[in-house]
Amino acid sequence: MLRCSTFIVCFLMAPLTAFGQSATDYSLNDGRVRFSVAPDWLQIMEKKDGAMQAMIFQVPDTTAVGTDDTASVTVKTHAIKNESEFTAIVQDEYLRSKEQSGYERDGAAGDSNQHRYFVTRGATRYLIRDSFLLVPGVAVHIRCQRPLISSTPAAWNTAFDSACAKMVASTKSGA
Repeated sequence: MLRCSTFIVCFLMAPLTAFGQSATDYSLNDGRVRFSVAPDWLQIMEKKDGAMQAMIFQVPDTTAVGTDDTASVTVKTHAIKNESEFTAIVQDEYLRSKEQSGYERDGAAGDSNQHRYFVTRGATRYLIRDSFLLVPGVAVHIRCQRPLISSTPAAWNTAFDSACAKMVASTKSGA
């Protein structure tokens, strides 16, 4: 009986290990875009069909419990034909961000493929980091946003920013 249960456990786990995929590894655009997220992030939305695909993850924040505020990370992809389409998508997202209530550019250093800014949602100010990546045939837009709640511990903010940066760095072409 022990052999049977061990075999069943091994049989059930084989698909996960055979493909090297865990609950923190995700892909869009038929596997052309791959990324990893922190294990405590909860996937709350997925759209994996069409030219524009997306996933949204809610990031646990005990300070925001019981409020309308939430920290989240969105990965949005667009199938593109050339690099000029990528440039147009980046420019369009930049213009959209400036139209949001309370928009203010964050002075923190970033590279040319990153846009950091603040907006106001309801009564809460948010810090948003938009990152743009180009993988073969796909424009990738990653938005990390967290509410700026005074009672949120600085360590949580640092951990969120670090996990977001690691997620962006993990994003690569699967082709």
